Amino acid sequence: MPLSRPISRLALLAVLPGLLLASVRPLTAQTAWYEGFEGPDPSWKELGGNVAYQVDGHQRVRGVAYSGEGCEWIRVTGSGGSQIYFGHDVGRARVIEELLPTVRVRSDRAGLQVLARVVLPRTEDPRTGRPVSTLVRGTSYSTVGHWEQLRIEGIPKALARQARVLRLQMRQDVDEREAYVDQILLNVYGGPGTTNVWIDDLDIGGYVDVQTAMAVAGEGPAPQVRAVHSIPAPPLGSPIGPGGSAPAAASPRGRVRLDNSVLLVENHPLFVRMLEYQGEPLTLIKQLGFNAVWLPQLPTMEFVDEARRQGLWIVCPPPRPAASTGSGPPGPITPIGPGYDPVLAWDLGAGLEADQLAVTRQWAEMVRDADRTVARPQLCRPKSNLWDYSRQVDLLLLGRAPLGTSLELTDYGVWLRQRPRLARPGTPFWATVQTQPAPELVRQWKVIGRGEPYPLTMPSEQIRLLTYTAATSGAHGLFFESLTTLNSNDPDTRQRAMTLELLNHELELVEPWLAAGKFVDLLRGSDTQTTAGVLEIERTRLLVPLWTAPGAQFVSGQAAGNTIAFVVPGVPATYRAYLLTPGRLESLRRDRVTGGTRVVLDEFSLTSLVPMTDDELAIHGLSQRVPHAGPRAAELERRLAAERLDQVRRVAGRVESGPAQQTAYWLAACEKSLQACDASLAARDYSRASLYAQRALRPLRILERTAWQKAVDKLPSPVSSPATVAFRTLPWQAELLASANSRGVNQLVGGDFEDVGLMDQAGWKRFRNPTPEVYCDTQLAQAAAHSGRWGVLLMARPARAESPDLLLETPPVWMTSPAVPVEAGTLVRIHAWVRITKPITGSVDGLLIFDSLGGEPLAERILQTHGGWREVNLYRVAPESGAVSVTVALTGLGEVALDDVTIHTIRPWNYAPPSPGPSLSNVRPLPPVGTWR
Repeated sequence: MPLSRPISRLALLAVLPGLLLASVRPLTAQTAWYEGFEGPDPSWKELGGNVAYQVDGHQRVRGVAYSGEGCEWIRVTGSGGSQIYFGHDVGRARVIEELLPTVRVRSDRAGLQVLARVVLPRTEDPRTGRPVSTLVRGTSYSTVGHWEQLRIEGIPKALARQARVLRLQMRQDVDEREAYVDQILLNVYGGPGTTNVWIDDLDIGGYVDVQTAMAVAGEGPAPQVRAVHSIPAPPLGSPIGPGGSAPAAASPRGRVRLDNSVLLVENHPLFVRMLEYQGEPLTLIKQLGFNAVWLPQLPTMEFVDEARRQGLWIVCPPPRPAASTGSGPPGPITPIGPGYDPVLAWDLGAGLEADQLAVTRQWAEMVRDADRTVARPQLCRPKSNLWDYSRQVDLLLLGRAPLGTSLELTDYGVWLRQRPRLARPGTPFWATVQTQPAPELVRQWKVIGRGEPYPLTMPSEQIRLLTYTAATSGAHGLFFESLTTLNSNDPDTRQRAMTLELLNHELELVEPWLAAGKFVDLLRGSDTQTTAGVLEIERTRLLVPLWTAPGAQFVSGQAAGNTIAFVVPGVPATYRAYLLTPGRLESLRRDRVTGGTRVVLDEFSLTSLVPMTDDELAIHGLSQRVPHAGPRAAELERRLAAERLDQVRRVAGRVESGPAQQTAYWLAACEKSLQACDASLAARDYSRASLYAQRALRPLRILERTAWQKAVDKLPSPVSSPATVAFRTLPWQAELLASANSRGVNQLVGGDFEDVGLMDQAGWKRFRNPTPEVYCDTQLAQAAAHSGRWGVLLMARPARAESPDLLLETPPVWMTSPAVPVEAGTLVRIHAWVRITKPITGSVDGLLIFDSLGGEPLAERILQTHGGWREVNLYRVAPESGAVSVTVALTGLGEVALDDVTIHTIRPWNYAPPSPGPSLSNVRPLPPVGTWR
């Protein structure tokens, strides 16, 4: 029988001030609820679980208690699943800050957990007509064979998080007022086999009975609540508003806020799908499925009003401080009024480094003062010093442009998941998505293409893979980068617009997981070229399989297979798996195997979306939404395949992709699938139409990959030439390679590293970015010689032996060559030898070698050479007269030997000079360090 413990004199003195203040804080009738398990009858009740189990014993026992004489003992035997619940009624304890349930547990298995069931009496579950309840989790048992106190701390904060999930799932408001705990639960399942557990001292500090709380507060009787005998999870899948996203309404006052890492709009999680604005009509941006636009400057009121009418959010820089007078500091920012209500977040800048931190901090504080009534989130995109910047803003914008570069998409995913570790713990982030070639790459294409059209968009497969790589890496929003307008009617722009619209349709369907889900795991598929990210929200998971073959950032290849399986750990046996397709939600095969639940995709192409749950209402909600997206999604896939067929036909005859009859077979296979797609569209079978559209693309991807592979096999690396980083530019490679057969003349002085005086005179520079954690250096060494006596050794290692797993934010050491003059149109060949004895750690970029013409987008990345020497060849064309130099950067921890660096200039390339473009650099301009030894 639970008892109220007597209050000691010391405790009474402690609560007297609270009693005297009862008029301002009514919840003063706090005490402790306690059960010591001394009586003869068991009081824990069996509640079931997701495990096939039996209860072998359950009784009160004596002689082994933690305190007193008695405790309660339970023995269960089971297999599969993860939960066997026993519950203990505790009345109705009001959820307040002081509420602290604890219980003593002893077991022969680890992993047991205490939970509290919280009832929300003001919110009705539409499935049962009863008040909604949810679980708040406490600590888990770990000291096998010993008594351990399990605790449930911070219940109000945990309930707020759960309420956010409930709102997302139920698509209705959830009222947390008058919430109470009516039951403490123990998950007594310690894994397959038999688990024994002894329970003692169930103690609830800060216990305030609901009826007492109502009476003291003068709120009248508490509402009558029927007993809730299950722990339901509300549904997923019904739209929030038009288009499935929370619309921008007239005023966001109090509507926009960050709850931990989740962006809430009117208490509904929002997954931001934001487009970089390039002058398109906002009606078009809305039609393409975006819910936000990014602007580089503060918008006009006319633009803001149009965004409000279209239901689009705005992300832009905040107002600037008033100009300073004389030598004084800048004036304050004028208070930000309701005119800017459609602004979702303030952007404080990109490419930020240490020297801009103080200004950014001051600006952020001024903006908070001026925006106090709304307190919109602030974000920035720092290049370095993530820890410092994450302390000034609410969100970080992270990302790179890996498409068409030597950075593998799998490594980019690793980079995205690692980057938040350099920031303040818990800082949420949005990720960028590249949709077009880098400007440096376009400038090279303009020259070597000699006036022929060059790609203005990245292939739809690369954009798709990049989008889902970012979405499954923990990002709670996506920023689709755009360099040119989507309002043009050229084939490239049409393809890019259709690709983005199709992706937005898909992302909208799984918005609950993307907006509020937690990244759980990255799995390997049965095919070694497949992986899958797993996102989780309560009682549901989302499996996102991706095709991740090497080189997919250049040309994806077939990227499809049959009977691809993934084993998902920790999924209850009751969960079913479904495949989201245009127009239909299909059930998938799954079975229990060692390690988890095995899910099988009979036909997998590039990416998939696989919800897993046992919540019937959640599946019902999804099945209601999916058909609405089916017709448009299938149409988009069909049009994309047809545009791609025309594109491949124009290039196929100019590249080496195998026998002509083989090429004809691939093109015919594509046409046949398109015909089947048309028949399915006519029959309104949109799921099947989508499948045939995807099948139509596979032979085209095989043709592209075959031609690309034949071209790059003749080079040390795909980035050796600007023409081999994309299928459509391959026709230019043959002539460029023919010209490159002429070795030309080496114009670089001192690249053999034999004469220190000559190197200093020529202008070789070395740089260090020292930090307390890393020792780094660059020096001449005989052990680094490929030829002659000397070579350059670049090294970086942990300064302390106890920290070998450092993650580096910026390159610790690098070197640059002297600038070599070149005339416009000159073909340049950059050559070097590299040796790396052990894999470089702490950075996905390894050794980075790039030139000033191609920049980082055409950089060579080398992580290891297996102890031998590797040749580096980079071919570039000078768009205008100027100079070219080479940078070699060690971005992680390790040692690199470098020797025989040359820059050969070859006969001028006939071309029409292009307009100048921006130049990127991955290296900060620090002063050189000393002289060469």
